[in-house]
Amino acid sequence: MSESIGLGIIGCGQIAPSHIGNSQDDPRVRWVAACDLREEAVEERAEEFGIPGRYTRVEDLLADPAVEAVVVATGPEAHLEPTLSAFRAGKHVLVEKPVAVTAADVETMLSAQGDLVAACCSSRFRSTPSAHEGARIIASGELGAVHRLSVSVLHPAREGYDGTSPFFLHRPGWGGQGVLADWGCYDLDFMLGLCGWALEPETVLARTEGLPAHFREIAQPRNDVEVAVTAQVALTGGAMLHYHRAMFAAVDEPRESWRIECEHGALDLNMVTGAPQLVVQRYADGVTEREVVVEEAFEWPVIHRGPVIDFVEGVLEEREPMTSLQNALTIQRLTDAIYNSARANEPVTCAR
Repeated sequence: MSESIGLGIIGCGQIAPSHIGNSQDDPRVRWVAACDLREEAVEERAEEFGIPGRYTRVEDLLADPAVEAVVVATGPEAHLEPTLSAFRAGKHVLVEKPVAVTAADVETMLSAQGDLVAACCSSRFRSTPSAHEGARIIASGELGAVHRLSVSVLHPAREGYDGTSPFFLHRPGWGGQGVLADWGCYDLDFMLGLCGWALEPETVLARTEGLPAHFREIAQPRNDVEVAVTAQVALTGGAMLHYHRAMFAAVDEPRESWRIECEHGALDLNMVTGAPQLVVQRYADGVTEREVVVEEAFEWPVIHRGPVIDFVEGVLEEREPMTSLQNALTIQRLTDAIYNSARANEPVTCAR
């Protein structure tokens, strides 16, 4: 078996340097080709990282015998065709997040995957030591059955708002999707992945909200998408997911919480960089005992290299990655259900 994998990247935009620069020091990773419709973008990335294969057509990159697997780093509206082409060419695929704009695209990807390894970058925040330890604790059963997953993330507006930030406000190619598509895929992957993908969404009641009136008086957004989402999700086994993420919230500093409540205690986690990273609360002798399991925060390169390294290991070891294409479909179906419920203003059933 080979000891390294020759990788090609399709899409040389803003996320490409994070993939390449944070993983190229691993001996199992060889960046051998880059592709973008813009020749200048290909040359810039290839020169920056010493990549020999340089292409402006996907089919030419896929025909390069040095390319064994690809990272699809285009926008989500353009993930489907390169992924299908890669599968037809016999290449393993790592897809950027969000995996697609609708679940139908992911289902089409899955139908073409065959025996190849496929993964999604929504797993980024499960690449940290604290996430690995949290998943281990849940899987061990020491805290008993999972009862509730709770996410609450409130961010204030950025100073100097002019209608163009955050950047998802002017991404019309994303199909009119905002903060849920941009950050929700991370939150949902983080929580369901920590639970070993054992909890399936069943029904959803959700609401989305656009830019608050105060900020509309300052400047209209270029692309009028949701900046806040709230959802109640019934999961298999009687568990519940309570989800709330809001940009432009009425807070003076970020307030962030990711929590897994179980029969015998709970995990409090920090998905992003911040301390403590993981705290375990246990019921013991009539009280709750608090243990800081992981105190120190990680560095951002850890999350950016995580999906690539995990993907390469999955190919070399012939194992499932942290977030498989099937897992990514679960996230996309839940995302679609949240949007559908918000539009209909009533509960909806999540496809399974």
